[in-house]
Amino acid sequence: MVTICLGLGWLAIFGIVLANLLPDGKLVVIDPGHGGIDGGTSSGAILEKDVNLRMGHILRKVLERHQYQVIMTRTDDSDVTEFVPPGGSRYQRDLKGRVKLVGRVQPCSLISIHVNWHRDTWRRGAIVYYQEGEISGRLLAELIQKELNLLQETQRQARSANFYVLRNTNTPAVLVELGFISNPDDQKRMLDDIWLTRQAEAIRAGLEAFLKQSDCLPQAPKYRRQDPAKSAGSP
Repeated sequence: MVTICLGLGWLAIFGIVLANLLPDGKLVVIDPGHGGIDGGTSSGAILEKDVNLRMGHILRKVLERHQYQVIMTRTDDSDVTEFVPPGGSRYQRDLKGRVKLVGRVQPCSLISIHVNWHRDTWRRGAIVYYQEGEISGRLLAELIQKELNLLQETQRQARSANFYVLRNTNTPAVLVELGFISNPDDQKRMLDDIWLTRQAEAIRAGLEAFLKQSDCLPQAPKYRRQDPAKSAGSP
């Protein structure tokens, strides 16, 4: 029964793509980080996984209002381990499941949503990461960062990183840290749907600027390092 349900789930996701019902270059995968038993970082009773999911749904609605087709790696408080065969740790299967979904649907971009934390509580502001050495990912990150900087007092620069979901994805991909949950002001904003919607609109604006400068063609396969222990979450 579980196998049948999973099969139907994949068909529901990929059937749209195979039926050619998607506008060219308008399919986006949103990846709310963590989920299930993996809460991510936290501050008191506030868990990263919940903020990520909340933002994921808000960003989905914003993109859909602008005629994007959106697929989310998770839509509830769960992980993505069911999408890969048994074997290895739950954590490894969760990361592989997210990458597998992206590889199947070949979107124009992957936007992974996360929340930052630092022992210095004065640190604040959204930061966008891209896979080091990836030209298209860097451009997407810089354009989204530019839009997010218009909202926040702290001006950040897009940063290179080596996160699992970024380095194992053959599509322009970014990881957006919405802010620092360890900062009182950022934390307050993470619980404000109006603020999250403004951030979602900024992400959309950056994405649209990217698509105007890019043909959104699939990238050449990357050489992957087999190191699933490295996180797709906050640095």
